[in-house]
Formats: sequence, C-alpha cells, structure tokens
Amino acid sequence: MGLWEIAHRRLDAQKRTTTKSGKSFFTSDLSTNEYLLTREAGCEPIGLVIGTSFYKVGFYGYFRGYRGKTGEIAALTHAQITARELAMSRMQSEAAILGAQGIIGVRLHRKTKGWNIGIVEFTAIGTAIRIPELPPTDKPFTSNLSGQEFWQLRQAGYSPVGLVFGACSYYVHSDRTTRALMNSTIWSLVFGKSRRNQELTQLTQGLQDARELAIMRLTDEISQLNATGAVGMQIEQREEVITYDPTAQISFFLGLFLSGVFVALFISIATSNSIGSLLSIGLCVITGCLLYGIKIWKIIMSSTGPFRDLLISFIAIGTAIVEDKVPTKNPVSQTMIFYPLAQP
Repeated sequence: MGLWEIAHRRLDAQKRTTTKSGKSFFTSDLSTNEYLLTREAGCEPIGLVIGTSFYKVGFYGYFRGYRGKTGEIAALTHAQITARELAMSRMQSEAAILGAQGIIGVRLHRKTKGWNIGIVEFTAIGTAIRIPELPPTDKPFTSNLSGQEFWQLRQAGYSPVGLVFGACSYYVHSDRTTRALMNSTIWSLVFGKSRRNQELTQLTQGLQDARELAIMRLTDEISQLNATGAVGMQIEQREEVITYDPTAQISFFLGLFLSGVFVALFISIATSNSIGSLLSIGLCVITGCLLYGIKIWKIIMSSTGPFRDLLISFIAIGTAIVEDKVPTKNPVSQTMIFYPLAQP
C-alpha cells in the first residue's frame, strides 16, 4: 500500500465518521485555549495534517568545492528547500481532501543524517481549519502561528497567506590566520596571535553571508505572495566544525613506504644480501626521521595546525500576512471565552 493510499484511507475514514455521527469530528494538535480562540476567530478545526520528505543530496553536488573554498554549498541549500516544499505540498494535499482553507500551528521538523550520508529530512505538521467565508481551494494557506496568535491577527484585520522560508548552507574554508587562532600549538601560544583575545573575522563573515542569503530568499517569497510582511519569525542556526589535516595523507604514504622497506629488509636478510640490507636500513632511517619530523613540526613549530572549517546552516521561517478582506465577525459561534460572572 502506497503512502498516498494510506493517507487517503485515514482522511476518508475521518470524513465518514463525521457523516455518520452528524457531528463535527476532528483531530488537532491545538491546546484547549487555541481551539476555543480559533473558533472565536470564526474558523473550524477539522483535522491534523502531516507531510514528510526525505531528500538525498547527490555525492558530486554535495562534495564539489568541499574543503576547497569559502562559499555556499548550493546542492545542500537546494536539497533543504526542495525537501521543505515537498513536505509542505503533501500536508496541503491532506488539508484539501478535508475541505480546509488553511493550516495553522504548522511545525517544521528538520533533520540531517550526517555529513557523510547527505540526507535531509523535513516533516510538516499542522491543524487544518475551515473558514466559512472563503471558497474551497486545492492549496490551503499555511501558517506557523498558534491558535492565540491567529485569533489576534484576525481581530486586528489581517490574514495569513502562507508560510515563507529562507535557507542557506554555507562552508567556511579556514585560512592561515583563522587556523593560527584556532589551533593551540606551542608556537601560536608563545609567539602567535592566539596569545590575546580577538575576533575570528572569517567565521563571523561566513555566518553573516549565510544569514543574508537566507533572509534574501525569505524576502523574495514574501514578495511573490504580495504580502504586507511576515510575522512569527523563527530562526534556526547550526554550525558543524569540520577538522582535517592535509599532512595526514603524506604521513600515510610515508608509513606505507616504510612498511614496504621493512618487507624489503626482511627479504634481504633472509637471502643474505648485505647491500640490499644496508640500503633498506638507510631507507628505514630516512623515512622514520621524516615521519617523526612531521609530527614534531606540527606539535612545536607549526603556526597553523590542522584545518578547522565550519559548515553553517541558517534557516528563517515566518508567516506572510495581508490585510483581511474577510469580515472579522464570527459566523460560527458567539464568544466562547469570556463570560460575565457577576451582575452589576
């Protein structure tokens, strides 16, 4: 049974329950106050809707430019935006089946499955609502506003038109100055710049660039919806330090070469080849000196140390709003929250 078949069966079962009972049967993740205020705003919660997407980032696109330069990882940014759009569209499809005009209280759960795997997951969860004044639609609006915030927005004469999203995945390739400040080698502690407090300007600039790109994309989505602005902004920021040592490859090949020399030395001794034995011993000494020389240099004299790059993920989410064309008078029920408890 496919994903959509399961979703259709669940939603059809909910609609049949409502038809048989003659009562408004619904599911939601709204709290009691949120439910009552949503009804007070003239809307009817009709069902909990969900959309999910797992998205695999292509190997070439993910690692192109990796450890080579500072800039946006376009493939990873595209994966986050596309996975979010797929999850949101599936949630909207479920809401449309229920006859909803909107979805409120939307929560977006984002997960990444590790640097080496390259999988991005987005799950969108919200409560579908019916607004009697609006016509049926196959693409209900989405909003991350709570029931209380939605009620306040309606009372002020505004309506949500959609969830807006901006994302950026940015890679900062540490330069010599940044590495000298981040690596606590003996040289840097005694003679280097890390002796005093100072800003890591390259990392600061990288985070600022990621933020500007994400906000720019969010602003573009607001403009596309012809909205007045966006409220309920949520900012998610993650950093991952990528540490690696370029000299590790040199050490690996020297170690491999040293192993081969040991094998040659053993064969020379076994065959009583004195010239081969002396040559192998000399190569072993030279290779060993190179290996230990590299280690001593990194510990004592190196002013830069290993690379400590930064992978930044910046996401901005909000609800775009417009001035409400629908009357704010409640057609569903009278005031359900405030009651006079005493007569004057």
